[in-house]
Amino acid sequence: MSGYRAACYIMIQFAFMKKLLLVFAVQLLLFSCLPGYARHFNAPDHIITGKITNEKGDPLDNATVQVKGSRTSTKTKSDGSYSISVPNDSAVLVFSFVGMAKQEINVGGKSTLDVKLSTTDTSLDEVIVVGYGTQKRSHLTGAVATVEMKSIQDIPAGNLAEAIKGQMPGVQVSGGYSRPGQPATISVRNPIFFSKDGGSTNPLYIIDDIMREPNDFALLDATEVESITVLKDAAAAIYGIRGANGVIIVKTKRGKSGQAAISYSGSYGITDAVAKPKMMSGYQQAIYLNDLNYAAGKNADDPSIYTADELAYFQAHDYNWLDMAWKKASQMRQTINVSGGSDKATYFAGLTYNTQDGNFSGTRYNRYTFRASSDIRVANGLKLGLSLSGSLDENKQVFSKQGGEALDNDWKTLTTTSRFNPPYVDGKPVLLTTATNSTIDNYHFFAIQNSGNFTQTKNTGLNFQGQLSYEVPFIKGLKAALNFNKNLANTFGKQYGTKYNVYEFSMLGDHKHIYGGTVNRTIQLNNGDRVRISPGYTDVYQLNGVLTYDRRFGKHQITVLAAYEQSETSTDQVNAMREGVIVGGLPNMNYATGTNTTDETQSESGRLAYIGRVNYNYAGKYLAELTYRGDASANFAPQNRWGYFPSLSLGWVISEEGFFRRNVKSVDYLKLRGSVGLLGSDNTRAYQYLVNYVIQTGKAPVFGGNQDRGLAVLANTAIANGGIKWDSDTKINGGIDTRFLDNRLSVSVDGFFDHRYNQLASLTSSVSLLIGAAVPPENYAKTNSFGYEISATWKDKINKDWSYNVNAFLSWSDNKVLIADVPVGNLGTYLDQTGRSSDMGVLGYRYAGMFRTQAQVDEYLVAHPGYTIFGAAPKPGMLNYQDVRGPKVDGVYTKPDGKITADDLDYIAPKSSNHYAGGINWGVTYKTVSLNVLMNYSFGGKAAVESGARTQGTATSNRPEFWADHWTPDNPNASMPSPYYKDNYNVASDFWLKNGFTFGVTNLNLSYAVPSQWTKKAGLNGGARVFFIATNPFNFYNPFSYRSNLSNYDAYPVLKGYSLGLNLGF
Repeated sequence: MSGYRAACYIMIQFAFMKKLLLVFAVQLLLFSCLPGYARHFNAPDHIITGKITNEKGDPLDNATVQVKGSRTSTKTKSDGSYSISVPNDSAVLVFSFVGMAKQEINVGGKSTLDVKLSTTDTSLDEVIVVGYGTQKRSHLTGAVATVEMKSIQDIPAGNLAEAIKGQMPGVQVSGGYSRPGQPATISVRNPIFFSKDGGSTNPLYIIDDIMREPNDFALLDATEVESITVLKDAAAAIYGIRGANGVIIVKTKRGKSGQAAISYSGSYGITDAVAKPKMMSGYQQAIYLNDLNYAAGKNADDPSIYTADELAYFQAHDYNWLDMAWKKASQMRQTINVSGGSDKATYFAGLTYNTQDGNFSGTRYNRYTFRASSDIRVANGLKLGLSLSGSLDENKQVFSKQGGEALDNDWKTLTTTSRFNPPYVDGKPVLLTTATNSTIDNYHFFAIQNSGNFTQTKNTGLNFQGQLSYEVPFIKGLKAALNFNKNLANTFGKQYGTKYNVYEFSMLGDHKHIYGGTVNRTIQLNNGDRVRISPGYTDVYQLNGVLTYDRRFGKHQITVLAAYEQSETSTDQVNAMREGVIVGGLPNMNYATGTNTTDETQSESGRLAYIGRVNYNYAGKYLAELTYRGDASANFAPQNRWGYFPSLSLGWVISEEGFFRRNVKSVDYLKLRGSVGLLGSDNTRAYQYLVNYVIQTGKAPVFGGNQDRGLAVLANTAIANGGIKWDSDTKINGGIDTRFLDNRLSVSVDGFFDHRYNQLASLTSSVSLLIGAAVPPENYAKTNSFGYEISATWKDKINKDWSYNVNAFLSWSDNKVLIADVPVGNLGTYLDQTGRSSDMGVLGYRYAGMFRTQAQVDEYLVAHPGYTIFGAAPKPGMLNYQDVRGPKVDGVYTKPDGKITADDLDYIAPKSSNHYAGGINWGVTYKTVSLNVLMNYSFGGKAAVESGARTQGTATSNRPEFWADHWTPDNPNASMPSPYYKDNYNVASDFWLKNGFTFGVTNLNLSYAVPSQWTKKAGLNGGARVFFIATNPFNFYNPFSYRSNLSNYDAYPVLKGYSLGLNLGF
């Protein structure tokens, strides 16, 4: 080998060896790492076990345990135990459960970790009373609302319906806090009906699983109520033929084991009108009437003109009849409850007294109620529940017959009586007009009040309920129950109206307009001149038999309900009246000498139902509910009595899914839910399928003369409809419930759609009047209702002393009429309701300005020759309107014709009512001092000046103060038109429209809880609390200058009230 070759060979071998050494070194390095790697790879996972409980030590089922930063997670079993693998000792476990604060714990080499989670919000675990049972809130799949009972327990409401006003989205409360004893009405999602005999907007009321009437709900006191639930969607389908308008479910309080606990709540307050109407003074009204008469062509010498001396007198003497009669009134509420028992038996008893004086003397409302219940463990698995409740209420008002029996006649006449007329002269009530007949213009409130005229109603009720339940020992989870309820109610009404004296005086003043001369004569007016009594009796029973099966199989939970229900109602009502009252005698029929008339009304009704429901729940994640009800109602003919009402609702708690928890950290809870169901309504007059007859005397034909004619049985003029049946309603609802920020923020959104069909409607417009009979209602109409509800709640603590909460909600609803009874002449016109909302808006004339000078009138007539307004040529002081269309030709409206007539009516506002409504309920607590405020608002519609306020005033009928600024030649820039052209301005037009927005404080409650260390020393183991509550104290927006926007000027007003109260627990 040559040197060159040897050198190359050596270099090649060196390079090869170098590579070989490099590979060897790498392999050696890898090999040296393998033992450690192998040890790591093959090391067994660290298993952590433990148990998760709540603050009381109760195990938490289905709690989540997750390795932080990884996808590894597990759920606890029913006993709260868990087992999870962690990669190493430095791993961190995150423990969470809905409604409780999360905890993060470093493993740190431990093999057992027991964790106790503290509560942040238990509302998802709250048990909600639903139809024929209960469910956890987290398991609900329907649109269900509840009332926070603590928020209404202090409200000094005359009835419970008033107290829940503004507490829930989709639940509207109207009336109530006004005239003593007058009810508030509740509606759920604004249902619609068409026939006076075809339904109502009232929801169904369920009290302790028994169907009751609205008044039974109103008589309840908040301190005896455990919970109130409202079913707004297909969840109400389990009540079938009566559930279409929603269902309000009440559970009253029962006894709890332990030593006797006594609680007392009392309050005393003052009520007054939110605002009294501002009317023209006597001086202003006299000037108004002078200007009206001058415009009519009268001169200063005319006797109707108020002269300078009379005007001066009126300016110094103004008689405000309303202020004279109105006074601040008192209200008082006293309740006492006792509860206690042992593991064998418990008891509850409560007594309530509620009284409200009227703001007019002679009016008053009193109510007494009691409730007593006992639950007895008769044997192992066998329980007996007994309850007895009763009520006595009395409502007394001043009786008004003169001018009709409208209850608000007192307020209306006191408001509109001319204030230049004194009620008395020398102690004698004055005759208000030159006429001597008993009309509303001569209505003298004070004389009637002092004559002792009254209308009074006394109601008594007694309710017994017995419940027997048995847990079947040989079938786990099976329970049988029997529930019987008997309700007896009596009512006794009395009206007492007499004749009374007023006096005609020889008048003073240049034109004899001033009262104060001598008495010319005594006039006797008639305020009914009768005694009428109306005793009535109602007897109702309901019987329920229920089987329930509730079992859990691993992560599967199933609940099955089967029930039978029957109820019957019978009533008997008598009306007896005798005229010719002896003035000065007792308010008794024996102290009347005139005609005596009586009549009696009886009724019977019954219902029968078979009910079924299945609930399924998988791991609190997948939820389903299926209900079915077969219902029969005696309101319909036998072939139409039965209806069948199914519903299905589903829920998906997405936040329980592993993929959601791993990828969405900002959401604590998220549930999607939806429901669909068929419901009905039989809330109609019974026996419309039968031909009705009346029995009359002296009407039977007798040949040969008319003497001694016998009885005649005559067919009534109402036509029977044998095919009548219940309204049908398909309800669809979709909703989302979610929580954020460690459950401090919760948001719920619902959207709903109701398709109502076979709705009862009387087709009066399509039937000839020549038939001479009343047309029966038919299952004819169809409507769609729809809307949405949004609510949000925030609860938080700033520190150990300060906490606060805010709950806000907004709801919107509307409808579309698909088929309805439309007059033939309106079909296809702007008046046709078909395809539009039942609230079509405000029908009226479009305001086009006021003619203020003759020059304006002349200029306008040049441009519009022959122009007239309701048949009259335009004049200064008139309102002008838009010429929208001309008269019909061949059934079709023509183009504008230069004349303002009824053909120019149009919808001048899209909505007459507020379709948006909401509330803001907020509270702040510092240690034991709390402030809670409920604010309500609504918008979307228009409010209008009442027709009575815009019509022409007279010498005996005053008008609101804004009429003082009316057009005259000397006041051409006035805000109001000339009072003379009444046909021009008293029509509905957007001249009179205002923004319908409302916003105010409904309730304000400031309370102080005495520290427990003080109350215990005083023997008050249940604590002591003092509170101040204001009702309707603030109204932040009012477009009307002359009245409150909460009530019309000529109707009894909405009240505001201020009460002090005390709660004690022994």
